[in-house]
Amino acid sequence: MINLKKELYDGKGNAKDKLLKLYGKDLSYKRAASYIAGIKLHLETEEKLLKNKETFGDEEAKEISFNQDKSQTIKQDIYLTPDEAASPSKIMQKMGFDPILWEVLSCKIVSGSWDVAMKLVDAESDRKKVIKTSKPLVNTNRKYSVTLTVKPLGGNISFPQILSAFKELEPSEFVEYRYDANQNGGYLFELPIMDFHFGKLSWSGETGKEDYDLKIAEKLWRETVDDLIAKTLAFGNIELIIFPIGQDFFHFDTPRTTTTAGTQMDSDTRWEKMFVKGIGLLVWAIERLRKIAPVEILWIPGNHDQMLSYAATVGLSQRYSGTDSVSVDLSATPRKYRLFGKNLIGYSHGEKEGKRLEGLMQVEAPELWGKSIFREFHMGHLHTELTKTNNGIIFRRISAITATDSWHIENGFVGSVRQAQAFIWDKELGLQAILNSNVIDN
Repeated sequence: MINLKKELYDGKGNAKDKLLKLYGKDLSYKRAASYIAGIKLHLETEEKLLKNKETFGDEEAKEISFNQDKSQTIKQDIYLTPDEAASPSKIMQKMGFDPILWEVLSCKIVSGSWDVAMKLVDAESDRKKVIKTSKPLVNTNRKYSVTLTVKPLGGNISFPQILSAFKELEPSEFVEYRYDANQNGGYLFELPIMDFHFGKLSWSGETGKEDYDLKIAEKLWRETVDDLIAKTLAFGNIELIIFPIGQDFFHFDTPRTTTTAGTQMDSDTRWEKMFVKGIGLLVWAIERLRKIAPVEILWIPGNHDQMLSYAATVGLSQRYSGTDSVSVDLSATPRKYRLFGKNLIGYSHGEKEGKRLEGLMQVEAPELWGKSIFREFHMGHLHTELTKTNNGIIFRRISAITATDSWHIENGFVGSVRQAQAFIWDKELGLQAILNSNVIDN
């Protein structure tokens, strides 16, 4: 049997060789190195948790109760530093529970009457590096009786689950495209497909309108992207493509099919299937776009899918890290700004700012503001097209191609035209065209 840890650290060959030998994955050296680094981090974390368990726990005095809500209550005597005793999360880790997979429901500690002095010479303490002195320095650990109740994070999507979903995607070796030097001075192609709500379930028998599920949405996405690309190519040279991601691309954000804030949604699928297929659609679109011109991806969080859309964008960043034709903006800011020639475009989901949005571009992007003449904010959220001008900025709500669901019917939000829009920008002359891809309800 292969000793995985020994092979990872001491085995022959580079990261690419080791990944192929141990996992059967033939990737580029750069991507293989990233995978190996992640595996090492996982093994080291697991070893640290095990060491905490062995060093600081008293297994013989351990009592575990399994509760009906799938939580566990553990009573155990362990040694803790003062800083650790003040942190339920650190106590949980000392008792062998990974904070990525578990959450603390309650924690009660009772201080014992005996201490252990641990010598620390030339070692890392919790706060700083200990320096050698004439006497060994000590760190006092007091023994505590701990009653800890923890629960698995089944209601949220954790990092291991995200990682598992990405493993289902086949590794790809990407073709590099060379762009015509004449493209410099060409147009900006902006493709902000808002509020796709992939994973939504709509039944025409309930809504009186169209059906919508994973298969229908997948077909619609491909048709819409192809339609807008074909219309764009009629304009001539495209210098750059901006492709915002997020904006409620996914319909829900948790295994319980709720939004980021916890609102229950209707869906016909599990989150893993929605996530993997959604990533596949984004990759498919990016591959078509980067044949035309370099693609810049921006993460714009929505209110339905803040976590999953960010995880998808992180995955795309890693996936395209070896190519110059795709760049990814992973910054956590909810609003982003891009300057193209004399055009300044701001992006926001437009759910929370209200009228404050009218004064944010000038404050958040003052240098870009000073270089621009044409300024627009592009937003989603309302699934309908609305345009107004204020403070020298055009505020544009962009329509959606998603179907009407039961919530919209019950609340009377009906009648919007289902359409996606793309924008063609000239560096000097501003917005030249708005391209519509309309969905005809049968």
